[in-house]
Amino acid sequence: MKIFYYYHISKTGGTSIVNFFKYIIENVPNCILYDYNDWNKLTPNQKDINFDVILNDDNIKKYDYIFIHHHHGYHGLMHYKNLLIKRKKELKTNGHDLKIFTTIRDIVSFNNSRINYLINEGIWRGNINNFLTDNIHYNIQTKYLFFCWHGEWPSSKGLGPINIDIVNNEISEKNIDTLSETIDLFIEISNLTTFLKTFSEHFNVTYNYNIKSNTSSHTINFNSNITQLLNNNKLDCYLLKKYSNNNNFDNEVYKFLQ
Repeated sequence: MKIFYYYHISKTGGTSIVNFFKYIIENVPNCILYDYNDWNKLTPNQKDINFDVILNDDNIKKYDYIFIHHHHGYHGLMHYKNLLIKRKKELKTNGHDLKIFTTIRDIVSFNNSRINYLINEGIWRGNINNFLTDNIHYNIQTKYLFFCWHGEWPSSKGLGPINIDIVNNEISEKNIDTLSETIDLFIEISNLTTFLKTFSEHFNVTYNYNIKSNTSSHTINFNSNITQLLNNNKLDCYLLKKYSNNNNFDNEVYKFLQ
């Protein structure tokens, strides 16, 4: 059996992937989705994904496919890396596959989307200059991969003693290099349609994979501040360069799904 584990960085097309997962479990037999998303419902003792329950033999035997959506409020890959690598090997030995993937996004597009989302949701009332001079907003994609979301560093939800200094100390090019040990496929969201199309064909379902979910209106952008934005986000630039999709992305997805 196969387990598809999606690590969802905010504002990288994740809602489209989760909606696709939901479509699959409604239209393909013997599938289940474990949706680790709503951090508003978490208590201080609910910061871990329960892999012991999801990946135990009795549970795996019930399904042909398991989907996992990892989003707000839980530990990130700095916490789960060794566990996931170990579980991958154990599952492989028993004839199962755990495939882990994530989505990443062009730096300017990502930050344009993020600042407008924060403004539209009333989460943030600053301006572009505030955004460009506060390192809380730097390298968010890299931060999210390693630490998921703990309220903007530190947590207001009691999810552990993580603050901006700890986060900044741990994110580095060296640690970005190690992500390939855990994550099987990185998807630039410019290739999201290709990914969903190939995934649909794998399950032999008809799905409108061109629909974009959770889009927001944009009132401001960083198009006049690109140089400073890129300088602020050098680790995110490195992440994108390191794991950018090649010209044979169709083949990458095909191999991922096998």
